[in-house]
Amino acid sequence: MKDVSVINLIALGYSFLLALVSFIFFREYAIWAVLGSATALFNHSQTIRLTKLKFDPMKIAYHLVLRFVMYVIAIAYTYFDQRANGTDELIRVYIFLLLGFLSIKIGIFIFATPLFKKQRLKDDSYIALKEYDDDDD
Repeated sequence: MKDVSVINLIALGYSFLLALVSFIFFREYAIWAVLGSATALFNHSQTIRLTKLKFDPMKIAYHLVLRFVMYVIAIAYTYFDQRANGTDELIRVYIFLLLGFLSIKIGIFIFATPLFKKQRLKDDSYIALKEYDDDDD
């Protein structure tokens, strides 16, 4: 569970960085990046909360449907808000929304880099050695 929390923190950092960069350079698209990030992070936090509970297939199915509906609502809101601005503007808005949606995926990719992998391997070897030593008693 520690890994999931680290991924969530990395994704949150990416979201802040995305919001800052888009606010500085593309001010009119910053809100869409924040909307995408907020949707993805909220869905991920709900998934974490759900996995801590006892396994219930109905709750998991409900969560998956709710997650899908939230993404559809964000995409539909974006479409209906920006359709009058033309196709080019709508495409740019969707790109920033998608960059926000990808915050958890970026967090996973960053977590899989050798910097974090080295730390995980060190922690795993310590636990394995400790368990081995306890078995010798």
